[in-house]
Amino acid sequence: MNRNEELLKLRPKIKTIINGLKTSSTEQFQNNTLRPILKFQHDILLRLYHTCLAKNKSLFDGLTAEEQEAKINQLFQKDLRFKNQSLGAIVGMLTAEEYAIYAEDTSSFDRRIVTMLKQRIMSTY
Repeated sequence: MNRNEELLKLRPKIKTIINGLKTSSTEQFQNNTLRPILKFQHDILLRLYHTCLAKNKSLFDGLTAEEQEAKINQLFQKDLRFKNQSLGAIVGMLTAEEYAIYAEDTSSFDRRIVTMLKQRIMSTY
């Protein structure tokens, strides 16, 4: 087996994804590729987040939902190492063909990945 086939086999199926006729190619890529990768990488992404909190000596427990969201936003804006490690954990799971799509518009896809990752972190707490 080759790398692409193995990567695709690892990804969880997300039953709530609905691909409509009006769905853009960017949304399809987000739903069919990025969301399953984020789900698969959930544990390692949370560990990256906790490591970043510990490194920055930030407290997260006991904060209100608004304060938690502000803390998450702050980490993604100010800690570029954390942001880049998180993006790398996702991009590293792309197939060669998917990477070619990602490379066409990295800034747009990076924004989408960061938004989904923030939502995942918030929903965990």
